[in-house]
Amino acid sequence: MKKLLIAALALLLPALAYVASPFVTAWSIREAMRTGDAAYLEAKIEWPTVRETLRASLTEYAIGPTAVATSGTEPAKPGLWARIKNSLSRSAIDSMIRSYVTPEGLPQLFGARQFYRENISGDAAAVAALPWHERLKGFWSRIKRAEFHSPTEFEIEMADRNDPTRHYIGLLQLRGLEWKLTELRLRTVQNAAVPVAADPV
Repeated sequence: MKKLLIAALALLLPALAYVASPFVTAWSIREAMRTGDAAYLEAKIEWPTVRETLRASLTEYAIGPTAVATSGTEPAKPGLWARIKNSLSRSAIDSMIRSYVTPEGLPQLFGARQFYRENISGDAAAVAALPWHERLKGFWSRIKRAEFHSPTEFEIEMADRNDPTRHYIGLLQLRGLEWKLTELRLRTVQNAAVPVAADPV
């Protein structure tokens, strides 16, 4: 009986570690953004595909989805003002992607949000004082969906801490023995419940 239990544990523990490992990676990336650990972000994020997918979703978020033709008709062409607005939006998004979607830029972007909350909204100091397990609790509470698409692909969807209608969808892929973030998208969710109090970071 003892040998059977040992054998069962020998199989169970690696399985639990495997299931938990992408969650740990997602949490660690979030913490690296908070602390400014550019070396960790460089190692755990595949930047070209993250930039590409984030740019596409931010563009749709800013200017709306691309018009699609119905059967037998052509999609309506945008007017002059719409084309100008779209061009400016794309330029602003491209500039933001170049400046901030980098190992050094993401912590700066996070720092700008922290500056706003600390100096304008006033809640950053309280969040920063929270122990790690309270921050982890807040992180876990914002996970809306998490699933393995395959043994080497894991997708996680999280609500923004300050805007529950804004969700981030990250795809992590197993590279060798470690998980890496390979895609990141933004989407909006209608009728999301607004929390009574802000969750920890």
